[in-house]
Amino acid sequence: MKSLSSLFIIAIIATTAVAQEKTSPANAGPEATIRAMEERWEASIQKHDAKTIGDMIAPDFAGVGQSNKFMDKSGLLEQTKKDTDTYTSTSLKNTKVRLYGPNAGVAIGDAVESGTGKDGKAFHRTFRYTDTWVKRNGQWQCVAEQVVQTAGTPVKQ
Repeated sequence: MKSLSSLFIIAIIATTAVAQEKTSPANAGPEATIRAMEERWEASIQKHDAKTIGDMIAPDFAGVGQSNKFMDKSGLLEQTKKDTDTYTSTSLKNTKVRLYGPNAGVAIGDAVESGTGKDGKAFHRTFRYTDTWVKRNGQWQCVAEQVVQTAGTPVKQ
């Protein structure tokens, strides 16, 4: 009888450990946070909201934009403010987040943007992006980004 109750206790402990592993993986929190920040960033592009973007990127941010030019934080925010496109929709697709320890992560995906340019012509563009995120002082910040326009969509100047 003792061996049967010992076996029962071991089975309960094993089942509980497996259930906890499936329902609360260690990376779910940071991955979800980075994914939500990516979504907020893309929504901010549609609204030309440089403040929200500025709050998410690090002071030492370095990026390469769709025009293949280097940008620091001030350059990215200036580009956001000067953008004259009118967006009818912006969305992210195929977003993948990979963590590198508890304080670093990389998000890769596609940004799809539609609207009307300053020339009055409709556009539909797709960009592939890679963003590097670092958690500093308890806050996730984007420290680096590379954006390339995918084939078949007109390049934004």
